[in-house]
Amino acid sequence: MKNLLVTVTFEEKETAILLNKAMSIAEKFGSKIWLVHIAAPDPDFIGYEVGPQYIRDHRADELKKEHKLVKKYADELREKKFDAEGLLVQGATVDMILKES
Repeated sequence: MKNLLVTVTFEEKETAILLNKAMSIAEKFGSKIWLVHIAAPDPDFIGYEVGPQYIRDHRADELKKEHKLVKKYADELREKKFDAEGLLVQGATVDMILKES
């Protein structure tokens, strides 16, 4: 198993469990760990108006924070000598997981 896809949320306990399991599997098989967080699609993608600028700014700030967290998880794995990459993608959850896998 060369690649291991792990979808993460930002619930600390659940993510810790997932990361520990991913490290265990990756260690046994020499796998690269791909951390993926699926962010909700932009409002215009799902048929809603984007709204005022402050809403767009707020959404951009949320995405930046989410990206930093995914990056932080990947950095922590690399510090433990695992080959890891963190991705933040937007879209429908199931579709994006299938696409990224």
